Amino acid sequence: MSLTLEATTAAPVGGAAASEIFIAVGIAAVYFGITGWVLLRERTGHPTLIGRGAGWLGDKVGLPVWAVIPAFGLLPVWLLAGFGVYWDVPIHMQKGRDAGPLANPSHYPIFLVLLFLACMGIGIMALARTPLPKHTLKLAPGWKVPFSAVLLTIAGFIAVCGFPADDAWHRMFGQDVTEWGPTHVMMIGGAICSPFCLPLLFAEARQVGARFLSGAKGRWLFGYAFSICMLPFAFLMEFDLGLPQFPASTEFIIFGFLMTWVTVATRIWFGRGGALYTLFWWWFAHVFLVLIIMPLPGILTIRFLSAIPVAVIVELVALAFGVRRGGARLLPFAVVSGLLAGSVGLYLEWLWAEKFMTIKINGDALPFLLAVGTIASVGGGLFALWHVRRTLDVAGDDQMEAAGFTIAPTYRRFGLAGFGIFVVLMAIFSQPKAGEPVPVKVTFDHVTAGQKECPGTAERCEGYVTVTFQGKDRAKDAVWFTGYAWQGWRKGLDAADVPKDPIEGVPGVVRTTMVPTGKPGQYRTADPMPMYGGWKSMIRFHQAPRTMMTWVLYMPDDPALKSARGRMIHTTDGQVVSSSFEPKMLQRERKDNIPDSVYGIANNVVLSSWLLILLLFGWCYNRAAGQRRGGKRSA
Repeated sequence: MSLTLEATTAAPVGGAAASEIFIAVGIAAVYFGITGWVLLRERTGHPTLIGRGAGWLGDKVGLPVWAVIPAFGLLPVWLLAGFGVYWDVPIHMQKGRDAGPLANPSHYPIFLVLLFLACMGIGIMALARTPLPKHTLKLAPGWKVPFSAVLLTIAGFIAVCGFPADDAWHRMFGQDVTEWGPTHVMMIGGAICSPFCLPLLFAEARQVGARFLSGAKGRWLFGYAFSICMLPFAFLMEFDLGLPQFPASTEFIIFGFLMTWVTVATRIWFGRGGALYTLFWWWFAHVFLVLIIMPLPGILTIRFLSAIPVAVIVELVALAFGVRRGGARLLPFAVVSGLLAGSVGLYLEWLWAEKFMTIKINGDALPFLLAVGTIASVGGGLFALWHVRRTLDVAGDDQMEAAGFTIAPTYRRFGLAGFGIFVVLMAIFSQPKAGEPVPVKVTFDHVTAGQKECPGTAERCEGYVTVTFQGKDRAKDAVWFTGYAWQGWRKGLDAADVPKDPIEGVPGVVRTTMVPTGKPGQYRTADPMPMYGGWKSMIRFHQAPRTMMTWVLYMPDDPALKSARGRMIHTTDGQVVSSSFEPKMLQRERKDNIPDSVYGIANNVVLSSWLLILLLFGWCYNRAAGQRRGGKRSA
């Protein structure tokens, strides 16, 4: 097969075909049609099979009818969504873009789950009848709904709207291959933020006397509800797969904030062992995602952070401060937990990552990374205080105090402060920056068939790559400095004939380190790099805080791309190559004829909308707790 023939069969880069849009609309119509029918029947006093089944199970276990479906249905839904997402991203890394949104089998579980989440929220509203919590949202005369239903419905609709928004984005700007693309944040973010409704749902049910959530069983269930709020760890997936497209600081910020938040919150509510209970759920979720993907032939699986240091530190700090269930000294407990989790905990995670994970972070960058991670972790601790206090307010102080659980301060503004710390850190450090071009001399050795260099055809060709800095050795300042090749397992190729990753042994991706040769400023790949056919091969360089550059070795011509970036890049032996801004190369499918200002405005509109939605989640908690404007509690 010639390179030209392979290029002409490249997948399209625009929006979905009309036939696929009709299919997706048809699937959504079935979902919402059934949900609408249930809603209409239930609200007009005609019980449905779903309503009767939920009522029967609720009577058996001791839950109000509106809480039954999410209480039992959300966990399997989240696991199915995780299966789809953690299957989908490696497919794109190893095989390239899809021929269409429905041409990728991993998209079906994702799409179906997102529809189900939205419909589940509507279902809670349909079944909302006495007993209801004290504070509800009035939708119509005689129709009030719990705020947990509002939160879940919002999360589901954000995620579902991400699908058409993603198609529109592709048409306007070209395909965005990053997990953190604006419309991808909508889809993934909507799903992984839906767990925030669970502590609120349980608290509202507990308020109306749900025996299912009382006693020791209730303590374990609330611990699960707080722990499962960790699901935004999915935003670390690119780090887990060894292809982070954003600065290393974001991993420390997200992980530090998230794990301190959920471990501190669970420890306060659950009592002794609560942080370790959260650790169990961290490992349960990640091991599930590894085991469910492993049977799929040739698909890359994740390598993840352990979370052990953070959980152990939070548990030890709680013991030191005498924290049981609620109680006094919670503020110093949360702050000290954040300080130690973000410094000692993240340092120990770095040691774990050096042995277990793919991307190796230069120890010289640690002081900066630990600093931002510590600030984020303190923010997570403050947010946990607000989260637990609001959940307690909803559950009812009297009932919880009778069970030996008390929190005296209101921590009213702590949630906004903690969340604000996280948002500010991400705003400052999340966006990659282009550095000054850095020239290196590229040479090859041990090339296939004894060639001097790979000729850039469809014939298989690999070789070791050596780069020599022309001037200052910039690698000493790098956060990471690696060789990377991806999207080589194209359609029609037998996996046995495709180069394998030296770490996981799967086809279509090669991740390797750069090893000093002993000569000043010179480094060589530890493994041969493929530079032929549909492969995209480069040397990656990241410098703190945000500089991300690359030296492209080979990229094929892609006739579906009209921009200059779509033309073949073929580095020859002995050529001096200047670095490029890495996102420009990783996001090769993005259109060049769109002004950066327009692209920036579109990004800000989508992401600002997402930020407002997250604030709306906080509003749901505050209103469910009876807090109105000005922070006053309503009677």
